[in-house]
Amino acid sequence: MSGSAGSLRRSHRLPLALTPILGRENALEETGRLLGGTRLLTITGAGGSGKTRLAMELAQRVAGRFERAVWIDLSGIADGKLVASEMLDALGRRESPAAADEELIAEVLRDSRVLLVLDNCEHVVDACASIASGVLRSCGATTIVATTREALGIEGEQIWLVPSLAEGDAVELFVQRARAVDPSFHPEAKLDTIAQICRRLDGIPLAIELAAVRAKVLSVDQIAARLDDAFSLLAVRSRAVARHRTIRETIDWSYRLLPPAEQRLLAALSVFAGGFSLASVSAVCETEGDVLPALSALVDKSLVVAGGGRYRLLETVRQFAAEKLSASGERETVRQRHAQTYFALVERSERRIFAGAVDLAVQGMLDEKIENIRRALDWAAEEPSRFEMEARFLWAIHWYWFARGHFHEARRRICSAVSRMSDDVDPVVRARLCVAAGNAAVWQGDWKALRPSIDEAVGILRPTSNLRALANGLLLLGSAHALAENDHESAREVFELAEDVARRNGRNVALALVLYWAGIAANLRGDGVTARRAFAETHEIGLGQRNLPAIGHGATMLALSHLQEKEYEPAIRHLRAALDAHSETGDVWGLTQAVEGVGLLLLDIGDVGIGTRLIAAASAAWLAVGARPGRTESLEEEKTLRIRQALGDDRLRVVLASGAAMPYEEMVALAREQIGIISKAAAPAPPGLTVRALGALELFCGGSPIDASAQRGRAIELLLFLLFNPAGATKEEIGAALWPDADPAKLRNNFHVTVHRLRKILGGADWIAAEKDVYMLNRSGGVDFDAELFEREVKGALRTGELARIEQALARYRGDLARIPGSGEWLFTFQEQLRELYSDALRTAGRGRMSAGDFAGAAQIYEKLIDADDLDEQAYRNLMTCLGRSGDLSAATRIYRRLARILRRELDTDPDPATTRLHERIVGKADDLPAGD
Repeated sequence: MSGSAGSLRRSHRLPLALTPILGRENALEETGRLLGGTRLLTITGAGGSGKTRLAMELAQRVAGRFERAVWIDLSGIADGKLVASEMLDALGRRESPAAADEELIAEVLRDSRVLLVLDNCEHVVDACASIASGVLRSCGATTIVATTREALGIEGEQIWLVPSLAEGDAVELFVQRARAVDPSFHPEAKLDTIAQICRRLDGIPLAIELAAVRAKVLSVDQIAARLDDAFSLLAVRSRAVARHRTIRETIDWSYRLLPPAEQRLLAALSVFAGGFSLASVSAVCETEGDVLPALSALVDKSLVVAGGGRYRLLETVRQFAAEKLSASGERETVRQRHAQTYFALVERSERRIFAGAVDLAVQGMLDEKIENIRRALDWAAEEPSRFEMEARFLWAIHWYWFARGHFHEARRRICSAVSRMSDDVDPVVRARLCVAAGNAAVWQGDWKALRPSIDEAVGILRPTSNLRALANGLLLLGSAHALAENDHESAREVFELAEDVARRNGRNVALALVLYWAGIAANLRGDGVTARRAFAETHEIGLGQRNLPAIGHGATMLALSHLQEKEYEPAIRHLRAALDAHSETGDVWGLTQAVEGVGLLLLDIGDVGIGTRLIAAASAAWLAVGARPGRTESLEEEKTLRIRQALGDDRLRVVLASGAAMPYEEMVALAREQIGIISKAAAPAPPGLTVRALGALELFCGGSPIDASAQRGRAIELLLFLLFNPAGATKEEIGAALWPDADPAKLRNNFHVTVHRLRKILGGADWIAAEKDVYMLNRSGGVDFDAELFEREVKGALRTGELARIEQALARYRGDLARIPGSGEWLFTFQEQLRELYSDALRTAGRGRMSAGDFAGAAQIYEKLIDADDLDEQAYRNLMTCLGRSGDLSAATRIYRRLARILRRELDTDPDPATTRLHERIVGKADDLPAGD
């Protein structure tokens, strides 16, 4: 063997760990496997994540695969030019070379099977990348493991990011290190708090070890309480801990390597709470040009964590970055941009979350951003000058808290704002905040808190066009009469007014909300007929608009109404529907009330034990979330008496305790299981075939969804053709629509194959009937086709001219008729017919709203009409008129400019002179605007 190889053999020096590695067995297995397929494994991660410790253990485990394993610690190298010399020294070549150092490294390694471990490359990453690239190209038997906060970025590199410790492993590490400094440390009673500490420290081993060292002088609770100032807590100078003596030093090490633009961005990112998106970064963190390169660089350097299109800072990095932001003098400016960004987002979403999780996409988006929304709200609440923003913010977000069951938070934040409200706040803003406070009080059953602030709010809102808020305020006033004052006549009068206002706003969720509480008030005064009618319409509105909260809440109250009359079959059916709807939205209020309904049903049909458990579990859930449904004390007393008589006091105590201890998810699962069992015999069979073709295509057969992979191709096109031709069609007529260019032989083959596939998809040959060469869909099993229902209902409503019926029919139109890839022109013809019918109904509804003086409602309709046909100039004029009459002159101008742009782009023309004159009159604030078309 050459002298170089002999020198190399003498230089074997892997460091030995003094403590066992914890929680990294899976990581060691994966990195060991990766080393079998790559010659450069780069272990990356944030400072303190355990890269060096993992590499030490990995090298020890795989050293047997190599002639030698060489460890090269680069932490002491300040200049990249010295990296090669340090490597040569570690490899045993200490003489002053005449040739370039990199060439000598290749010469030393060329004939040997060597594992090189380059530890701490981030500050000399360019030099390490250059040398590693040369070694990989010149020395085919050499394998490199590099640890660095920033990948080398060269060809052939396999990057592996060190994950945070799992919670159990993190807790074990904390306990082990705490016992090392205090042998008397006994964590048994504090494991939950230790787990909380480990979560706050993001499972970073170094941070956990440094926190655990504090157990010598602080209790576990004291350590947890000091995590908001992690740097002071973790500023430990202990030789027993890792080489990096403080968290601040290890983060500062990375920070000082950043260029100024990345330093500024990292500091600005500290204003975010939890995760954030690229769009949010662009809005909040002002940078020159695109923010993505700098953000990507911070991810590459392990200072920002990325995943699923979102980003976050580790808590210790966030605290460090916050210090830098404060030192820069930009903290308040960036916090203001952050707050304004999330405030604007929530205000844009308000209509789509009013009355709960009515839009699951928006609800999910808010779930993702809620920590930043809370931080923005905190900023708005800090200064009296920001009060109006805070009040508007609370109005916009408070229904989100209802949907997620955050009743305590809603009440606390809103009541705090109300207590600080002064008389100089904009009256409408003040009124809407009072309505939000009233809603939060109702959710918690605090009926006496509703007045007199709701009286004031209703008085302010009456002359305005804010019909949703007014209807909401009136229903709260009616609830106060019914539930706090037992003044049922006044409640009835107020609810009639609330219903009238809500109907002027449209047959939508605001009306459903009024009807729901009007039904409860009717029940309290003993008017079950009116109550059931109100709950039925709530449910119908939900079904018409595919509004899950209205479906679920309406179904629950219908079920309870039927249960009072011992009508078990409809009660079972509605409870199942309520559980399904609320499970999809995660509505805590709705689920708890539906579970309680299942418990009452079980009491009635004789299963008192399980029924009582569910009722007790629901009662515990109401208490836990701080909510209380609207009902009378007499109903509660009657229910308790029935249970006691059935079970006896001794068994009652056991069953109640069992139910109260039941976890929430288990409670819901038990209710669903029980309703499933008792509904098998009682519930009617679902419709044979359900087709939703307006918007996204959805198919259900026998109540079960048809597999998405089957919802394409000619078979489904044939199904739609037969649905649009209920009288049937001949083979030739079907062929001309689906295969217009096929010859007779090909057409026959295509037809029979497609019919066979459709029968298979639908689950039986009986679905396609043939009579005298006419093929049709067999509808005897029941067919629910939304496009057919929409067409029938709209045409009927247009004949009567009834605005409520027209708007109810319009709610079925989820979007244009679904297109099947490769479908024929026949489908396009039906699509255009339905779209024109939709537009006609919108025009009629818009005229009806304008005639009634409801310009805000009419504006919403004309916006939909423009979305359907952006060249309908008359719709633009009507929308401009509505906006002008509502006082929103700037919006009217924006609509006019939008029309002008579209006309120039699409038709190379300008708006009609009549449109231009209307715009000029609106800008001039003329009070003689036309009434519309």
